[in-house]
Amino acid sequence: CQPGKDLAGAGYCLYSSSTILVLSVGTGVYGFTLDPTIGEFVLTHDNVKIPETGKIYSFNEGNMDLWDQATQDYITSLKKPEKWGGKPYSARYIGSLVGDFHRTLLY
Repeated sequence: CQPGKDLAGAGYCLYSSSTILVLSVGTGVYGFTLDPTIGEFVLTHDNVKIPETGKIYSFNEGNMDLWDQATQDYITSLKKPEKWGGKPYSARYIGSLVGDFHRTLLY
């Protein structure tokens, strides 16, 4: 095991209706989508950054009763339109770490 600062690169691959490779080699995060017509990955997400504020949350709410009260209160607040400018957050939980993380990162 080593500190993250010593890593040469990191990434993940997501396979669904399209195949996406997200990669960082220390200078930003970039997403590439497989173009099956040419058999190569094409840059489709340049310099990905986590949004300052999001629109989506992703939690296994089946475990909510096991969370501390502050966490429960926060998750409950995400569902209240009056707390978030008239529109609640959207829940997106499919139980797949990579899929959930990818959607939350981009949106």
